[in-house]
Formats: sequence, structure tokens, C-alpha cells
Amino acid sequence: MTQRPVYEMALQLQDRARQLSEGAAGEKEAARVASRISELTARLAELRREVTVALALKDQGAAVVASLPTASDGLEPFTRRAENGWPGDQAFNTAKRKVQEAATAIREENLAAWAEWSGRRLAALPLARIPMLPPQEQASARSRRVDLERAASAKTVTTGDITLFVTKWESLAESLRDAKEPPAELLALLERLDSRPAPTLRDITDQEIALLREFAMDGQVSLTRKGA
Repeated sequence: MTQRPVYEMALQLQDRARQLSEGAAGEKEAARVASRISELTARLAELRREVTVALALKDQGAAVVASLPTASDGLEPFTRRAENGWPGDQAFNTAKRKVQEAATAIREENLAAWAEWSGRRLAALPLARIPMLPPQEQASARSRRVDLERAASAKTVTTGDITLFVTKWESLAESLRDAKEPPAELLALLERLDSRPAPTLRDITDQEIALLREFAMDGQVSLTRKGA
């Protein structure tokens, strides 16, 4: 069973539930069914979101979500009961449970696929080139990098998150495409400056200060006096 038909089958369950409310029935029975349909529709909306996310991730080359075929679990039994009249509460409860279980399983696998895919995309960026960008472009590049790293570690993911990640990734990749690779001595110096405890001015040579100025990075280093 392909993924697209599975998604369509899940929507059939929602459509069939709506059709039940159109038949003739007693007021009490109609109220019961309407309430159950509302509950089931909410679960189906959740399932639909997760299936949509799974398909969006697949379109971006992420790992295929193995639980996606479970989206149709409970469809056929519920349909058979619906064809024979108003489904009882047990039928609705079973359908709700199946839909919830499918949504939960797909959501968990979506997060795993998202973490792997977004991490892989971040690793493909030549982030070490950021210091080689013109000073006015470095701040925006660092901001996009932070946004991408924050998104990659998020505990929820939506189709909007995927679209925004792709847009920012492409923008950052374009900025870094023609930038030169930084010299090894600059990378080593930046690593020292980022370490804790931070080095003192005595630990930095005149040549290293000149190196920071050469690449317009001297404005990114702050000095504080101990004991002040």
C-alpha cells in the first residue's frame, strides 16, 4: 500500500463519519452520534497533520516514516459498522483509539526523521566560512545559523517548520557558497576565544590581534578587567 492512498483512506473515515449525521434518527441518538463524530474528527485532524508532515519530510529526502501505513488502521471495521446503521459507542471508541495510536506513532517517527534530516542538512553547510563573510553579512548569517540549530532541536515539527527551515538553509548556503575557507590559525584562535575560562589579553599575541583585525573580527571580541 502506497503512502498517498493510505492518507486518502484515513480521510475516508472522516468523510464517512460526517455522512452519518445526515441520516434520519431520533434526537437522542443523533446527539450521541454527533458527539462521537466530533471526537473522532478531532483525532482525524491530528492524524492528518502528522501524515502531512511525514509526506513533506519524505519530499525533502528524509527517511520514510515506517508507521505511515498504520494511518488506515480501524478504517475497514468502522466502515462495515457504519454501513449497517449507526455505529455504537464501542465502534467509535475503537476507531478513536486506532487513530490516536497511529497519530502518536507517526509523530514520534516524524520527530526522529526531522532530527536526522535537519542535522544532516546543517552538517552540509560550510559554517566555518561565516567569519570570512563581509562584516555586515556575518550577523545575519549567524542569526540564520542559530535559527536552524534551534529548529533542528525542536520537540515538535509542522509543515511550516519544514518550509521555513528549507528557506533559511538555502539562504545561508547561498551566502557561504563563494566565501573562502578560513585559515587554520584563525579557526584555532576563535576556538580559544570561545573556550571557558576565556583567555586573558596576555594570552593573545600581537600577531593574533592583527589576524582578527585582518578579517574584521576585532569588533566581535570584548575585553573585561578582572576585579573591576
